[in-house]
Amino acid sequence: MTSPLDPKALRQVFGQFCTGVTAVCASDADGHRYGITVNSFSSLSLDPPLALFSVVRGSESLKIIQAAGAFSINILAENQQDISNALAKKGGSEKMDAVPTRPGVTGAPIIEGGIGYMDCVLHAEFDGGDHVILVGEIKQAAVGEELPPLLYFRSGYKTLPA
Repeated sequence: MTSPLDPKALRQVFGQFCTGVTAVCASDADGHRYGITVNSFSSLSLDPPLALFSVVRGSESLKIIQAAGAFSINILAENQQDISNALAKKGGSEKMDAVPTRPGVTGAPIIEGGIGYMDCVLHAEFDGGDHVILVGEIKQAAVGEELPPLLYFRSGYKTLPA
């Protein structure tokens, strides 16, 4: 069933909701690091520990995450706009060239300098229309730097008042 709503108008309505910005990272079988900017992140469950996000169908990043079976969700700090911008672009592992990471317990890359992260194994996938909803079981998580969050609202980055 096709929605009668104008996609551009709906996107504008969606943009009225302020979100934090995360970066989801995974490694392929050869150890190349991949990452994408995601604002569709949500906590799901404490017991078991689960988090979710969505990825557009057919994206290379989706295939990498599915094949890896593990990924990290990195909550970006206000000073990490450059990482968000780099990972929001189309491309392959070269997007991660300037992104400092370390391996998590699952082997997924954890971005350094963020305000928190979750290291996950792929738990479930669900149909989400033009997206796939991925649920991760969190194997390790930590609060990072004590910095303001990177926020997105009305098609642009925003900051919290001091």
